[in-house]
Order: sequence, then structure tokens, then C-alpha cells
Amino acid sequence: MKLLVLSDTHGYLDRAREVLRRLGGRVDAVAHLGDHDLDAIDLQREFPSLPFHYVRGNNDFMPETPSKKMLRFQGRMLLLTHGHKQRVHWNPDTIAYWAEEQGADAVLFGHTHQPMYDDRGRVLMLNPGSISLPRGGGLPTFGILTIEDNGRMEGAIMECHPDGRFVRLP
Repeated sequence: MKLLVLSDTHGYLDRAREVLRRLGGRVDAVAHLGDHDLDAIDLQREFPSLPFHYVRGNNDFMPETPSKKMLRFQGRMLLLTHGHKQRVHWNPDTIAYWAEEQGADAVLFGHTHQPMYDDRGRVLMLNPGSISLPRGGGLPTFGILTIEDNGRMEGAIMECHPDGRFVRLP
């Protein structure tokens, strides 16, 4: 099972659309981690064959969009959230502890606009960065989370290069 992970699109969907056009047939679902939940709804309409899961960020105002969502894939529990309520700018360990308390095996979050992947603790953490408005001088990024039949999880952060290539960060 492969999950495409997007965050912080902020109304700028060109790169997200390109990623979905090119990779949509190779992923099983999409997670949008906020800051523009309406973007997730628009993308879902454009790519109806893919299941979309999305949460509300600090710049989203649709009250029916949840601020967190727990999903089960291949026997693993994934917690989706934007991350601002867990103060991810200050210390990513906070969101890991929170996710563990929720019973999650992995937490997917955004908010910082900077990618992060850490699978060394009890909870896998994946922040795809921003595909639309990256911070810190980096390129636009997105994430891929793979969960094998045996429950093994592996995440990847992918950069969108100006020449059209998607390159995995080390």
C-alpha cells in the first residue's frame, strides 16, 4: 500500500496536480495534511479514482473538516494532523509522544513547510514539507509512505526539481 502525502498547498495546486497525474496510478490513496482543506476537496474531484483523506490546518475554516484523523492500513494505525496544535516548530518529539498516546504507529503532519522523516522512535514521523510554498531555501516536496503486507513501513521525502524530476531525499 502506498500513500501520497501532501501538505500546505495554500491554494497553489499546479505541482500537486502534476504529481497526481504522474504518480496517481502508482499510489493507493492521498493524505492532505491541511492548510487548504478546500485544495484536497478540489483535487479529489479532479482525481476521483483515488481515495483522499484530509485534515484541517491552522489556515482552514471548514468546521466539518477534522483536525485529526486516524486511519488503519495493513494493520498499522496512521494519525493525520496538521501539527500546529502540537507545536511542531519547537520540538518534533512533542507530536511523537502525542501520537503514541493516541495509539498511532505513524504520525503524518505538516505546518512547518519543511520536510522531515524519522523512523527511529516508537512512532514513525513524516512531514512532507510543502509542495507549493517550501521554506528554508529548499525545493517543493511531498511524501510517500509505503506499508507492506507484513506491516513494515517506510517513508520517503521527494523533491520536485525544476526539470520535472522527482528525487528522493537521503
